[in-house]
Amino acid sequence: MSNAIILMNNQLKPQQVEMLTQLAEGYRFVTKADLAEGDFEYVEIMYGWDKSYTEAQRQSFKRLKWIQATSAGVDYLPMDIIQNPQIMISNMSGIHATPIAESVFGYLLATGRQLFTSQLQQRESNWNRPEHGGYFSLKDKVLLVYGTGNIGQEIARIGHNFSMEVIGINTNGRAIEGFDACYATAEADSIVGKADFIVSTLPATANTRHYFAENWFKTLKATALFINVGRGQTVDETALYEALKAKQIGGAYLDVFHEEPLSESSTLWELENLLISPHISGQIEHFQEETFPIFKENLVSYLNEGKLARNIVAKDKGY
Repeated sequence: MSNAIILMNNQLKPQQVEMLTQLAEGYRFVTKADLAEGDFEYVEIMYGWDKSYTEAQRQSFKRLKWIQATSAGVDYLPMDIIQNPQIMISNMSGIHATPIAESVFGYLLATGRQLFTSQLQQRESNWNRPEHGGYFSLKDKVLLVYGTGNIGQEIARIGHNFSMEVIGINTNGRAIEGFDACYATAEADSIVGKADFIVSTLPATANTRHYFAENWFKTLKATALFINVGRGQTVDETALYEALKAKQIGGAYLDVFHEEPLSESSTLWELENLLISPHISGQIEHFQEETFPIFKENLVSYLNEGKLARNIVAKDKGY
């Protein structure tokens, strides 16, 4: 019997593990809690990642060939893992598209219908019915989406159901089905000032770090709403704080941050025109049911062909 290990850093249901055990004959399925010191060198496949692994422990994964991340982004993986040419990485891109898109429109609808204000007034037993106090409809508004992958496409689909004009921004401006128009990132400045709402689904890469900075916020409409459901590193949080504090833009919703959890001392908590959520926009009801088919398909492909079938991360791009 082989000593090769499939290390389960994330939990699957017992019947799912049983199914995989039958597929991967000769492999031992081991959870992190049951991983002995002598097991590290036999780990060949990982399901999920655990940030608590030390550098010494990572160096002990001498036979590691594949990590199936349970998230869409993989920027949290250590650089020595990402840059190792012997380790393949795949992600769960696609399964978070619907909940993230619903989170985006939940914010837009709650803001447009003044539900946040009504909730605050309710706590004070305050019946205040302004005739025009900041209400808006989504119909005919311009929605600009940075990133035209699975999440961006789902946002575009829902946007059209609200009769919005949806414009996509991607690396080269290639046309993507579901968007009224697409622009290259280098051309985005020509259109961003026309947008009523801007949503970022961008990953964290060297090229996207602090893309949304002081000069960028200055190009927005005074009523524009900015939403980040991609990665926190793409936003200069100090610049956003200043733009919101000065009411240079209408408001913002952040689900992701440079450092998570967000520090209690962060000045972002002070802003009334900012909605903060603790990186939950992608949470789904049946996580194990959604992720299992991707891992299973990749495992079968790995065992039969030595390569992965779905969601392979391009290491040079970081996603």
